[in-house]
Amino acid sequence: MKNWTIQSRILLLALLPGIIISLILGSFFMTQHSRNLDDLLDQRALAMAKQLAPTCEYGVMTGNSGILQNIANGMLEERDVRAVSIYNQDVEILAHAGPKMLTQRIGSAELMDNQLQLLRTDSSVRVRAPVFQQNLTITDQLSDQFYAEENRQIKLLGWAELELSTANTQLARYQHIATSSAIILLTLLICTLIALRVSRQISDPLNDILSAIGDLEDGKLDSRVHFSGGGEFQQLASGINAMASALQRASSEQQQNIEQSHRDLQETLDELEVRNRELAIGRKQALEASRMKSEFLANVSHEIRTPLNGIIGFSDLLARTRVDERQTDYLGTIRRSSTDLLKIIDAILDLSKIDAGKLIIEHAPFNLRDVIDDVLTMLAPAAYDKGLELSHIIYSEVPLQLKGDPLRLKQVLTNLINNAIKFTERGSVTLRVSLISAENQRASIKFDVQDSGLGMNEEQINRIFNAFTQADASTSRKFGGTGLGLIISRALVEAMHGEIRATSHEGRGSTFTFHIQVDVDEAMTGLAPLSGYRVLLLDPVLLNRMNISALLSNWQVDHQDFETRNQLLDHLNSGLRPDCVIVSVNRQQISDPANQAFIQRINQHGIPLIALTDSARHEHLETLKQQGASESLSQPFSHRKLHQTLRLLLTGENDEAFAALSAPQHGGSVRTPLVLAVDDNDANLKLVVTLLQELNVEVIAAHSGREAIDVFSQQTPDMVLMDIQMPGMNGLEATQAIRALPGAETLPVIALTAHAMADEKEALLKAGMNDYQTKPISEEQLAACIERWTGFRPQAGVRTPPPSESQPTSCEWVFDASSALRHASGKLDLATDMFNMLLESLHKDMQAVIDAWEEEDLDRLLETVHRIHGATRYCGVPCLRNTLDQFETALKSGASREYPRLMRQLTEDAAQLQHWASVNDWQQLLTGALQEKAHTRTEKA
Repeated sequence: MKNWTIQSRILLLALLPGIIISLILGSFFMTQHSRNLDDLLDQRALAMAKQLAPTCEYGVMTGNSGILQNIANGMLEERDVRAVSIYNQDVEILAHAGPKMLTQRIGSAELMDNQLQLLRTDSSVRVRAPVFQQNLTITDQLSDQFYAEENRQIKLLGWAELELSTANTQLARYQHIATSSAIILLTLLICTLIALRVSRQISDPLNDILSAIGDLEDGKLDSRVHFSGGGEFQQLASGINAMASALQRASSEQQQNIEQSHRDLQETLDELEVRNRELAIGRKQALEASRMKSEFLANVSHEIRTPLNGIIGFSDLLARTRVDERQTDYLGTIRRSSTDLLKIIDAILDLSKIDAGKLIIEHAPFNLRDVIDDVLTMLAPAAYDKGLELSHIIYSEVPLQLKGDPLRLKQVLTNLINNAIKFTERGSVTLRVSLISAENQRASIKFDVQDSGLGMNEEQINRIFNAFTQADASTSRKFGGTGLGLIISRALVEAMHGEIRATSHEGRGSTFTFHIQVDVDEAMTGLAPLSGYRVLLLDPVLLNRMNISALLSNWQVDHQDFETRNQLLDHLNSGLRPDCVIVSVNRQQISDPANQAFIQRINQHGIPLIALTDSARHEHLETLKQQGASESLSQPFSHRKLHQTLRLLLTGENDEAFAALSAPQHGGSVRTPLVLAVDDNDANLKLVVTLLQELNVEVIAAHSGREAIDVFSQQTPDMVLMDIQMPGMNGLEATQAIRALPGAETLPVIALTAHAMADEKEALLKAGMNDYQTKPISEEQLAACIERWTGFRPQAGVRTPPPSESQPTSCEWVFDASSALRHASGKLDLATDMFNMLLESLHKDMQAVIDAWEEEDLDRLLETVHRIHGATRYCGVPCLRNTLDQFETALKSGASREYPRLMRQLTEDAAQLQHWASVNDWQQLLTGALQEKAHTRTEKA
């Protein structure tokens, strides 16, 4: 019914009541009429039986069958009479007319009035009436009183049975049903015709309206509804026609607008086509400009690094010559300025790599804690100088053995922590490392660098990740910097599949947060466990305490943490003796008598003590050891150094790695290699030659690729240091030509270039180079490169000048009388006393150095070297002073590869100084220098 049309619904509403009424009334009347016919037949049968019974009275009483048969035959003439039977009192048939009566009864016989019995069969009605003797009496002899007396006694004489057929009744019933059905159908037909006519009056206008609406939907907006009637349909038609007119007007206007828009769009497309052509030309120009910019940066890098290589290299060489204190200070300034300039160049080149999409992220195994230790150890002095608290925490769930790019991660951390230190005047700088997720040998690690510095507003936060931008101009002027650090850090973090963001409030510090995706390296192993030992830890700073506690847990050390000194002393006094105690001491508390008393109270228990302090000054570390500490370390410290110290104090054994570093090393090659240095720049070539000569390596110089090839016709070098960018024949072409020469297929050729683009190393290696060194190159880089490719281990810093009769030493400037007088303010007696004191203590101090070296006690070694170094500053012994300065620097920076060489050099220089002082009149040299100084002043006057 849901899908019926309106006409069908109207027909249903019109016909349904008539159909229901017709069915009900027709059924009622037909049933009633059928019942009446049956009743009429019954009444006729009863009436006929009542008439038949008296008529048969005489025949039954007399037994005259003839009379009775006539009566029965006469009854057959009556309508619907089928059969007649007359019985005597004993129900013996006296007369019968008609066919045999039907015996299939329908129900039991009904007793009617006057003892009449009514019995129904399938197709007849039977009535049995009693025949009584009540009207007349007949005797054999008529008496006189025949008419005078009447017998009042009722006597049953017999029975008269009458059977009426129901055929006529059934026929009448069927006729009545047929007539009634015809009348009902005729009536319904008339109603249907009327309903159809009425429904058309409603459906036809609706169909016209629907047809018009359909035409409107099909876009035939000129269609209208034409309806002559009145009422609501006329109003609806008028509304639809008005709507169609409005749509037609709107469509016309829309078509006009579309045509206008199409014309405008066509003009725009024509203009865009022109602009696209201009953009295509501009894009080509931009790509060419970008290529030229990259090439320009590479060339400028080469051009800047080339003279910078000479400045830094020759500054180092000049610092090893005979220079006074002022000249040494000037050289240090030159070296620092050159290094700063090199850092700026590196930052610009990193930005160029990022812009060119050539930033490459390595995938190498590394220890996360090593990276963080290196960064914090390097930046700790700057934080201590400003009185800042520098702390960090690596949460226990963070995996430490990873695969990624440790140098790039270190670059990001260094930049963020250095910025935090730079922009924080007081308070603290904190690094937190936590784990975001770890799944399928891949981890997402989050780093938070928080400071209590200046802070930034929202506008400044939105600007800091733009190139060449800092928080504001005044900040840039106050703190300096190129503004490239954060943009480079963001690019590096994104290259490591991470994200960096900053949150800050002005005056309340800033927090820089970034995360990276790295692989977990399960093949790497950590430091050896120290299980079975118990350590007490005292550190009032929560993060430091948590960090050290996490380290001890990783090393399987049973430990207990304390926040105050009284808590620790109470625990010691309870009788529970630990194997070691780690105590954090603020640098301002080192000289406090209370601190010394506290350390002595711990020493009374005979427990090894490791003192941690937020200072990198050797004097502070030495003071703590003098106060009773078994070892003293700067904080932040290297976790490997703490492990080594703990192992030494707990087990008396050194780490295998430290033992390997401390073991004496010897040259790896018996024969000194011959190195060919090729460079078109005279200054750079001279520097490389000088550095190689400093390393006691034989060297041949060539100013071009052609000259380098000519060298092979005379002799075959063991290694080639090849500059890349040279006129005529560049380094790649020269290398390919050398490779084609007999016996040069496996010759190590090392590229020396100032270029620093990311894809250059791969290009050089594919072109036939064996290795890659970036200018400016240092003596240490050359030494490591030579050892890697020739097996010869150079001894950097050792000179072999021609022997001198007056100075039987390998050092050119064992004693400088002028420098000794200058440090003594021109006083001869003071200069003499200072040199005497040095000579008297040198034997004892050198013995202490040797003992510390043999015991592998680097802290005591650093202390002794520092003490001798301080004494040499006022005695005019530049050779020994220079060696001590290098040795002390190497010890502080952890350059363990240089320890053996510098130890041998120090032993030789000290012995040579003692030998020189024993065979030379150094006092006369001092006197002569004083007289020369006075003579110079007189001449100037």
